[in-house]
Amino acid sequence: MVLQLYIDPASVNCHKVVAALDYMGTPYEIKHTDYMKGEHKTAEYAKINPNATLPSATDDGVAITQSNAIMQYAADKNGGSSAYPTDPKQRALVNCWLHWEASGWFRSNYVYLVENILKGISSMAPDQETLAAEEPNWLKLANVLNDQLGKTKYVVGDDITIADFAIMAPMHLYQIQKLPLDKVPNIQRWIGDIEKIPAWQSSQAYVNKVFGLDSDRYVRATLNYTKYSDDRSTEVYFYEDERAADAHHPGDDAQEVSIHDGWDRKGEYSEDKHGFSLHEFKSTYPRDKWQDETLVKEKFYPEVAEFVKNTVGAARVLVFDHTIRTKVNEAKKLTDESQTSQRAPVRLVHCDYTSESGPLRVRQLLGDEADDLLSRRVAFLNVWKPLAKVEEMPLAMCDITSSPKEDFFKLFLRYRDRTGENYVMRYSPEHRWVYFPDMDENHCIILKTYESDESRARFVGHSAFEDPTSKPDAPYRESVEIRTIAFF
Repeated sequence: MVLQLYIDPASVNCHKVVAALDYMGTPYEIKHTDYMKGEHKTAEYAKINPNATLPSATDDGVAITQSNAIMQYAADKNGGSSAYPTDPKQRALVNCWLHWEASGWFRSNYVYLVENILKGISSMAPDQETLAAEEPNWLKLANVLNDQLGKTKYVVGDDITIADFAIMAPMHLYQIQKLPLDKVPNIQRWIGDIEKIPAWQSSQAYVNKVFGLDSDRYVRATLNYTKYSDDRSTEVYFYEDERAADAHHPGDDAQEVSIHDGWDRKGEYSEDKHGFSLHEFKSTYPRDKWQDETLVKEKFYPEVAEFVKNTVGAARVLVFDHTIRTKVNEAKKLTDESQTSQRAPVRLVHCDYTSESGPLRVRQLLGDEADDLLSRRVAFLNVWKPLAKVEEMPLAMCDITSSPKEDFFKLFLRYRDRTGENYVMRYSPEHRWVYFPDMDENHCIILKTYESDESRARFVGHSAFEDPTSKPDAPYRESVEIRTIAFF
């Protein structure tokens, strides 16, 4: 079972947990609990944590209600981690620093957080007497840490541990907390090292945004979500049928969202955690031969299969379909059953397979081999590749760590001879969207559209969108989407 985290990621103790779990690679689902709205004080939340504090975690009937304990539990649940050593002496040192943080360091830093940040949010002036009274205590504690960091790179030696995340979190807004860091140079050096850790960068970005320190680049654009209907199936007909008139069609909930530029974090994204990843992929396939389907299958399919196999470490990769997407095809009717590999970019938040349709597709394609293949890990991976620089209608992906399974529901695809299934998504303000502006033909995105291993990212929502920064005369987007199945 995946760990359930009840958090408000902008808070100190929640921040340390998210950063540490991301660093250790521990799977989790976020149950966003808004601190400012008092959602941690509700009767329902009290059943999990009677202390009415954040964060909390639940796992198969066990509730853990202290941030440091959650990190410790996650490390052990993960099968052990260098971030929480199993050697008794090393673990004792980590535990000592965790207790040091909880018993005094957190409280002292919190004084600066309240006086210099939270009071300002409420249009109150900081109490300078309170700050002056706290400074000797903060320096006493800080010098203990500073002396330690004069001997080691991180808090407990040369390796990152959960103690580093625990001690850094109370200082996560040090620029506007106005901590007297000029007197503790080793801590300043250590802060710089922590800020280079990708897991810290990603969690800190959310904190910065909440407190107005966001340097994140993003655009505001409209995505077409779908409203869930209790009384009608959501469906699309790919042929002329009178029943289509009464169907609940997808894409009936247009929402304006922030879509973040992912280039600065391109190396961090993983199809097994976030549901997508960016890669260099320089194909030798001729630029002017994409309309030749036979040649695409003969020459390009093997190239893609080898690329995916090497990238994700699969034992075998099957390429079974592709679609050329251009805006030129936008006028083409959905019910046009000719040249189905030629389509317009899809402006609908969706994922190509469901828990049922993924295994079914394996059986349809591989017949007698299917049972044996499905007894091991199977993943459907779409390779999305521009055919030229993308200057309009780019692709956006919804980070799976922000989109729990409850946000997905089925879209039925009615073909003349069969019915398929996709997922569409209901809107949530918690969704974090990412795109890579100005991608060119030397890059590709791998999208996870089905995963049999429930401990990994399973279904990524994605959609094309109108980029408001595109030039009016930008050339039409042209891309190829290749559908593959990876067997492990």
